[in-house]
Amino acid sequence: METFTIKLSQLFEINTRVWLYSLQEKLDEKITLRTVPTEFWSEIIESGFNWIWLMGVWKHSPLSQEELRKHPGLVKEITNALPTWKPEDVIGSPYSIIDYTINPVIGTQEDLGIVRKTINDLGGRLILDFVPNHFGIASQLPITNPEYFITTKDAPKDTSLFSQIDTNKGLQWIAYGKDPYFPPWTDTFQLSYFNPKTREYLISVLMNIAQICDGIRCDMAMLCLNDIFQRTWGFHNQKKERDESVTIEFWPEAIKTVKASYPNFKFIAEVYWNLGERLQQMGFDYTYDKDLYDLLESGTPKSIQEYLRKDISFLEKTVSFIENHDEKRALEVFGFEKSIAAAIITGTLPGLSLYHQGQLEGQEIKIPVQLRQKLLENPDSSVQTAYNRILKFTKLIRDRFNNWTLVSSTNSNLLAWQWDCNNLSDFALVIVNYSLSSASGNILVPNHPVYQENDTIRFNDVFENRSYKRTTKDLVNFGLYVDLPPFKSHLFHIIEMKD
Repeated sequence: METFTIKLSQLFEINTRVWLYSLQEKLDEKITLRTVPTEFWSEIIESGFNWIWLMGVWKHSPLSQEELRKHPGLVKEITNALPTWKPEDVIGSPYSIIDYTINPVIGTQEDLGIVRKTINDLGGRLILDFVPNHFGIASQLPITNPEYFITTKDAPKDTSLFSQIDTNKGLQWIAYGKDPYFPPWTDTFQLSYFNPKTREYLISVLMNIAQICDGIRCDMAMLCLNDIFQRTWGFHNQKKERDESVTIEFWPEAIKTVKASYPNFKFIAEVYWNLGERLQQMGFDYTYDKDLYDLLESGTPKSIQEYLRKDISFLEKTVSFIENHDEKRALEVFGFEKSIAAAIITGTLPGLSLYHQGQLEGQEIKIPVQLRQKLLENPDSSVQTAYNRILKFTKLIRDRFNNWTLVSSTNSNLLAWQWDCNNLSDFALVIVNYSLSSASGNILVPNHPVYQENDTIRFNDVFENRSYKRTTKDLVNFGLYVDLPPFKSHLFHIIEMKD
């Protein structure tokens, strides 16, 4: 059992527009970032989060009713989240960015600076969004600099992928933003990574963002990879001579440039299709771990165990989650018992653990990013209690321990790992029965070097608020015997008992 030196970090995602609107409705007064009480930020930090992601702070394109009617699936999703919705409730996607200035509904850049300083003073860091693939259709950039986008003067064969607009260089057909596997996002225009000037411009945007926050979450970061971009837009590239300078990848150059001036600035990639490791190698500090999410949803304990044997240099740079603004709510996907077990797993693994606003209260309604509000939901006390205990335990890990060890078990349904620190006598042990049936077996706990053979050790279960006593000799000879019902866990803080 190999031990790795590593730290645990935690990120809390806030749907900024919905959150501020709900505060305004509750308090019956205008609320901006500047007027949010300091207590709100301190409560997040004190509960164990060291990163706060304000999702959706930039100016964005509105969504017209005419455009909305073209998307019956979105109308259904909106109606589910807010059955009484009105046209003014559908305000457009925060990922259809006009420019990287603060949405005036949220506040000003000065307000954001005040919030960042408050969060920093409390010991936290601020994350904002960056959307490298496209700009919103209401942006002036396609008009002033159409060369930054996928364009053609002649009518394309498939006009459903393009829109004709009047630019400073005359009428142009500009492509909508696109993922190669889905229809285009018709509220956006596609940036062209075939053009080195586009890359220069985006790096300048990144440099500006790096002045006002501590890191960025890069939306659909893999779409900018050369081969992915070629696969999506190669038909267009055949008509143009490709600049040789764009044969290099965008991300290594962009990250290196930003970090030369802001070495502590963090890059987080939303990434799929098993491309996380590739983006890590290009310089990303963290990448989304959708593979783990899928395993937690439909995999087996054995498959999860095998996954956790991946190279630690990969695991320590992953973002583990069971919910975010793109996924369905955890309670809907996993149910109560399984969602708590999954949250324990994602919350106590190496790397960055992502929690979504509403997850800690057991909210079940997924909020479409185009909405400014949703139905009110009463907190689920059972979910709140469980997360309070999880966060208490993960804060303990983050504050005290930096060594992680994957621990063996005699029952493949029991997942286990340990956190400790070389100069401390206490350590933390996580055990999860991630199966539909009860599971019993011996956990082969590594022998802590400071313990003597006949020492008595107290196992304090932070989750169940119970304590157990064991001797070092029994642990070495037999392991720690556990018997857990389906999807139940032990979160042990293990302390040597003094006479």
